[in-house]
Amino acid sequence: MKYETSRVEYKLCKSSLSKSLWETVSSFSNEGGGMILLGYEKMNDKYVPVGLKNPSQLLDDFTSTVGQKFNFCPLVNADIESDRGKPIIAIVVKEAPKYQKPIYIKDAGPIKGGFKRVGATDLRLTDQDVHHYYLERMGAPDAQAVDGSSTDDINPETLSAYRSLRKLIKVDTPELEFNDKYLLKSYSLLVENTVKLTAAGLLLFGKEQAIRKYFPAIRLDIIRIKGIEWGKDKDPFLSRDLKGNLITIRSIALDFMERFFLIPFQSDVRGDRIEENAHSNALRESLTNLLMHQDYFGSSPAQVIIYNDRVEFYNAGYSLKNPDEFDTPGSKLRNPNIASVFYDLQWAESKGTGLKTTTEALKKEGYELPYYINNPQNNTFRLILPHPVVGVTPKVTPQVTPQVEMRDRIAKILQYCEKPRSLKEMMEFLELKDRKNFIYQILNPLLEKNYLERTIPDKPRSRFQKYVRKQ
Repeated sequence: MKYETSRVEYKLCKSSLSKSLWETVSSFSNEGGGMILLGYEKMNDKYVPVGLKNPSQLLDDFTSTVGQKFNFCPLVNADIESDRGKPIIAIVVKEAPKYQKPIYIKDAGPIKGGFKRVGATDLRLTDQDVHHYYLERMGAPDAQAVDGSSTDDINPETLSAYRSLRKLIKVDTPELEFNDKYLLKSYSLLVENTVKLTAAGLLLFGKEQAIRKYFPAIRLDIIRIKGIEWGKDKDPFLSRDLKGNLITIRSIALDFMERFFLIPFQSDVRGDRIEENAHSNALRESLTNLLMHQDYFGSSPAQVIIYNDRVEFYNAGYSLKNPDEFDTPGSKLRNPNIASVFYDLQWAESKGTGLKTTTEALKKEGYELPYYINNPQNNTFRLILPHPVVGVTPKVTPQVTPQVEMRDRIAKILQYCEKPRSLKEMMEFLELKDRKNFIYQILNPLLEKNYLERTIPDKPRSRFQKYVRKQ
C-alpha cells in the first residue's frame, strides 16, 4: 500500500520529466525534505509501480537539469531502483539551508515558481512566505534591526522591573552590574556597534508609542465569549486589547486571566504564582509560548479567547516544531533572543520541554489534555486548553453552566471594582437580588483571597463600606 505523505511524493513521468516534479523539488527543499518516486501510477487511491520506459535517460535529464532549473541547486540524490520488477527512480531531496531559501524555479520567480509542502500537497509560496524566508536568510527574525530606533525608545521602568525579577532569581548574576546599554548588548538586543534596537529589544523593553510606531499590528486581545463558538452569543465585557512591550503584556494578561479563573494561589517573589494546579500552570505556559513564538512581522494580533468550555491561544506564526514531537526534548525557536530573556526570568524552559511537562502534569491530575492546530499554509498556530469544568464539552449546546456563570460574575465584579463600590451597587451591576447568597458565594471568597478589600477595614459593617479591587 503506497500513499503520498508530507515526505513522500509519487509521480508517473513514464517517458519524460513533468512540470510537477520541479514543483515538488522546490517544496521539499523549502520545507523538511522528502523523497520523490518516479514510475508510479495512481490506482484506486494508492500508487502502484508501472516502471519507466528509459530510466537511464530520465535520470540523466534530471541530474543535468536540476542544477540550472532553480535559483540555488537543490540538495538531491537520485538513483535507479526496482519495485516489483519495475524500474523506478528514487529522488531524495534534502531541506535547503536557510541562507538559500526560498528555492524556486528560476524562470518563474519566487511567487509563481516557489512551493512549500503542506500535507501531501505542493502549494505556491505567498508573499508572506517569501518575506519569511528572506528574514531567515538574514538570521533570526527577532534579531533584525529596527531602522530609526534607538535606546531612547526603551522604557526604563521595564528595564528596572527586569532587573528586580532577575535579581530575585540569581542575586549575583553578572549582567545586573551592567548599565542599560550593556545589558541590552548582553542579550543581543542592540545592533552591533550602534544604538539601534533589534526587533527583540524593542518588543521586550520598548515604550508603547515606539512599538506602535514600528510594529503597529502588535497587540494581544483577550476575549470572553459566552458560548462555545465564535460569534454565538458574544459578550465582550471581558474584551481587552493589550499593547506595549512583552514584559508588561505578560504581566497584565496573567492578571486578567486570573480574574476570570479566580486562580486560588498567591504570588511568589517573582510575580508568578505558588500553590498552583496543573491547569493554572498550563494557562501560564500557553501564554508564555504564545508571546515567545509569535511571528511579529505578521499583520494579525495574538488572541486569548475564553469560551464556556475551553481557552484558545492563537498567534500568527506556525510552530516550527511539529506538534507530534512536542513530547520530545528540543525546541525550534522563531525568536531566540526573546526566548533568551524569558528563559533567564524562568518564564520558559530552556530545553523545549515546557509543553511536555505541562501535559504530563495535566494528565497526572486528571485534567483534559490540550490539543493543537498548526497551519503552515496560513502561518498560524492555535493551542486549545479545555476548562476543568464537569459537564462542559464541545458536544453540548452553548448554555452557560453554573460554574462558568459564576466565573463570569466574579470577573465582572473584579473589573467593576476598579473603583470603590458599595454592596448595593455591586448587586445591581450583576442584576442579583439575593443579598445573602451574593455575600456567601461571591463577596466573601473575593475578600478571603485578597482580590477585594474594604475601604473601611476596621469597620466591616459600616453603612459607608465600599469594596475595591486590591492592587
